[in-house]
Amino acid sequence: MPLPLPAAPLLVREEVPPLSPGGGRGGRLVLLLTWLAVGAGALLRLFHWVDNRALWRDELYLAASLVRRGFWELATGPLAYEQKAPLGFLWAERLAVELLGKGEMALRLFPLLCGLAALAAFVPVTHHFLRPWAAALAVGLLALASPAVYHAVEAKQYSTELLASVLALLLYVRLPARPGARALLGWGLAGAALLWFSYSAVFALAGTGLAAGLGALRRGGWRGALPYALPAALWLCSFAAVYALFLGRYQDSRWLTVFFEKYCQAYLPLSFSPATLFKWFFEKANEIVKNPLGQTFRFAVASPAVFVLLRFIPLVLLGGGMAVMLKKNFFRFTVLFFPVLLVLVASALKQYPFYERLVLFLAPMFLLFMVYCAQEIVGFVSKKMNASAVQMALVAVLLAPPLYNAVREIYQPDYFLNKEKGREALLFINEKYKAGDAVYVYWNMWHVYDYYKEAYRLKFTAIKGEDLKTASANETEYLQNLTPSFRQLQGKKRLWFLYDSYLRINIGGFVEQPAWYFDANYMPGQTLEAAFSSSGKRMEEKFRGKDAVVSSFELAP
Repeated sequence: MPLPLPAAPLLVREEVPPLSPGGGRGGRLVLLLTWLAVGAGALLRLFHWVDNRALWRDELYLAASLVRRGFWELATGPLAYEQKAPLGFLWAERLAVELLGKGEMALRLFPLLCGLAALAAFVPVTHHFLRPWAAALAVGLLALASPAVYHAVEAKQYSTELLASVLALLLYVRLPARPGARALLGWGLAGAALLWFSYSAVFALAGTGLAAGLGALRRGGWRGALPYALPAALWLCSFAAVYALFLGRYQDSRWLTVFFEKYCQAYLPLSFSPATLFKWFFEKANEIVKNPLGQTFRFAVASPAVFVLLRFIPLVLLGGGMAVMLKKNFFRFTVLFFPVLLVLVASALKQYPFYERLVLFLAPMFLLFMVYCAQEIVGFVSKKMNASAVQMALVAVLLAPPLYNAVREIYQPDYFLNKEKGREALLFINEKYKAGDAVYVYWNMWHVYDYYKEAYRLKFTAIKGEDLKTASANETEYLQNLTPSFRQLQGKKRLWFLYDSYLRINIGGFVEQPAWYFDANYMPGQTLEAAFSSSGKRMEEKFRGKDAVVSSFELAP
């Protein structure tokens, strides 16, 4: 029996033509194109999943815990390498490991399923905010955007967060115009469940809920808005439980806050200077267009004018979409903008970085704003002339960058984001290794070794070099501090030395500390390269793949 709560009106819903075959031949064509876009996006994601590239750094940090710990350990203990992820995501990943093994494809299966589900769920969301042709365009942009494709086949939670954001919008879209207690209870329970799979879902839920409550308040006063306290209370209780059990116990990551603030400008500056704020927002808008929206050709453009034009059009459409929707339909605008606003507030308080992959879950909102502007331009032009040419031009301009990138990344998979060679380096050592050899793994490749030793059952056990750079005043002292670990090499015939020639910062470390290690002329691993060369004879067998380096030495008695 439903609770005796008064029904309350929701926001004013703008009428849009139905996205269904009932719209005539043109409607059927648009519907076909929409699902072709979904299919193309699905094939892209499946291709890169089957391509099975090596796990990259961020994936490996998390994978080290996923392959070694059971469900209870994942729920109760801190993760290795200071990783953070929602319990629902961790358990889904562990279930895949239990059923399919510890390989890369198993770890990427759940993100893949979330990426596919996000595309399908985005279709009705776009129909609510856009006309059919514009809805098909928005779906196509999400389907082809290189960052969205990449995170759908990454063993991290960002694809799950994208799905949670789309589902939060879908829950709002599916809510009746005058929801009763049962509808509000269902909304609340569904949103509460999302928070166990996605921490960022709190922004999407709070934003859409705030917009819905504001619309009800305007139309029905406090009596009309009061029923919306039910889903809000359920979300608050769920988030409080998540915070008490997981988020609140994570150790302080000040080093990460400093990194995002100093090197990514990921926090909104609390400044009264218009120039400072304009600069930050302009840079962030440029960043959003590139990642997560994928509106940038991933190659060097010879002409600066062409580069500016390619970046300028999506920027104008994004800003224009916000301005036009704000003017024409304020409450619909709030549904899409309030989640963005809440993230900006959290960013200003240094509680959430506004940066690339961390705002992937806002991509649906940004895409809807951008395509809405294109839709309104076509509508305005159609009053004076045949708008087909303008419509096709806008579609072509927006689809060209992600389509180009998608084709190029299929033809040349090494251009796919974060393609690393740590796996290949370890398998090279594993193939060459013989009894009596030693393998020394530099500190900046521990995460690679930790995962692949477990997942691939490597036949050697490596010596793990400690990260002692912060305890050393200079390179000479650094070598002296490392010397005790070299005693493990005594009696060995050959040495295989694995290091990353790029990575300088360890988990928990601060960039540029110590200064001598971050000198531009200093290469990570070179101190040990010199030490091993002086203690033995360098062999010709070596490996270099991107930043992963394997050197080999014949050791002196």
